[in-house]
Amino acid sequence: YVQHYANDRKSQENIVLKFLEDLFRDKTVLFIGYGLAELEILEYLIVKTRTKDKSLQPRHFLLQGFYSHERELMVSMRTYYRECGIELVPFLKDRGGWEQLINVLESWSKAVPASAPLVSQQLKEMESLLDG
Repeated sequence: YVQHYANDRKSQENIVLKFLEDLFRDKTVLFIGYGLAELEILEYLIVKTRTKDKSLQPRHFLLQGFYSHERELMVSMRTYYRECGIELVPFLKDRGGWEQLINVLESWSKAVPASAPLVSQQLKEMESLLDG
């Protein structure tokens, strides 16, 4: 992590940080399978790149499993992540543990099939490539 996320280079920009800043600023991100250690770093980047307008809906989401006895933890984490501009999307692990994540993703894939990017999104990406 230190090598990838360090921003102490005097002569050149950290390309990993630049990529992540652009990603979080321009795209909607769904985090799946991240642990707290990784999220601490990603939260920093999201907070750094998010808009100051708190009235906007979150553009980033975290799919996280909880057991039913962890309800208070889930509520607290939802509040915390919302302050970071991330919407927590919880699911119950009571029946299948972490294997339940596969069922959630399969259900989502049927409900929201993949589609081609919007024309406006493609144009925006082309403009950003041309601008360098």
